[in-house]
Amino acid sequence: MIIDAHHHYMPKKVFEKFADPSKGAVRVLNKKQDFIFNPWLVDTDRHLRDMDEAGIDMSVFTIAQRNDAGKEICRITNEETAEIVLQYPDRFLAAACLPQDDTEAAVAEAEYAVKQLKMPAISIMSSMYPDINLNTKEYMWPIYQKATELDVPVFIHPNLRPVGSETECTINRSLSRGVDVAKGVLRLMYDVMPEFPNLKFVIPHMGGAFLALKGRAQAFYESDTPLKGLPIPEELKIIAKTPKEQEEFGMVEPFNELFDRLYIDGAGSGGWMPIVHLAMMTVNHDKLVWGTDYPYEIHNGRDLKIYIDNVKAMDIPEESKKGFLGDNMARLLGLI
Repeated sequence: MIIDAHHHYMPKKVFEKFADPSKGAVRVLNKKQDFIFNPWLVDTDRHLRDMDEAGIDMSVFTIAQRNDAGKEICRITNEETAEIVLQYPDRFLAAACLPQDDTEAAVAEAEYAVKQLKMPAISIMSSMYPDINLNTKEYMWPIYQKATELDVPVFIHPNLRPVGSETECTINRSLSRGVDVAKGVLRLMYDVMPEFPNLKFVIPHMGGAFLALKGRAQAFYESDTPLKGLPIPEELKIIAKTPKEQEEFGMVEPFNELFDRLYIDGAGSGGWMPIVHLAMMTVNHDKLVWGTDYPYEIHNGRDLKIYIDNVKAMDIPEESKKGFLGDNMARLLGLI
């Protein structure tokens, strides 16, 4: 089974509140967001046609991209999306959109979407204007508590306009979102995951910038619990540790106990294979889930298929290929 774990859809009823789908793509850029209202979002026939051409069995709608528009938009998004899933139950699933800047409404929406609309996951942003991050207790802890109670995974989506990101030279879209996701990974590992040990997170875009910086993050790892190794000399406590020192001081195991709980999705680079190879070197293969960011980074059946074929051609175990392309996501969502 091939499953796209990062696939975008927007109900026409929601789209039309912001743009006219008959007039082509429109970019909305302001201090809170940088969003392209792409009319392909609403065209489920196009989605299915491209999925069929590529050989994709199922796609998971990760629909956090409009959770900054308020609880009414989230409710309409979830209800209308649930109707599409009901029409095509073998082809689509959805992670519920939550208004995470309205905690009470977000908790209620999670309850409604999972229990009434039968959505198997929730979806939130890596941060939210002006000062909501994944470890902002007042906003996020009740959402995590509800996700734990409902026993559903949390899909993270990049903030489309991270606070302070520049728009010159495409910095916001090409770099800032990836940095924001990487910040979110550390916030989860340090502050959230120890508090919610059973919660599962799906990190987007190959971890943003995190996989390239994983070694650096590990070199600076700080733990509130005693490390199982040699005592760290005072002169080394506030500077980076080499890989050998990390082993000696017992830093590697506790860092990876946290990191290895995260699922990493394969979107973010349009099927660019060097990052896939890096992921296979830095992430446990049972925690990699294939994704495309359709219809943005990849927007046609041809290129979806190229990405799949390139994964199948990799020099890795067949079990790893099958896991990445669908089996890992199927297990996470209870499909197998």
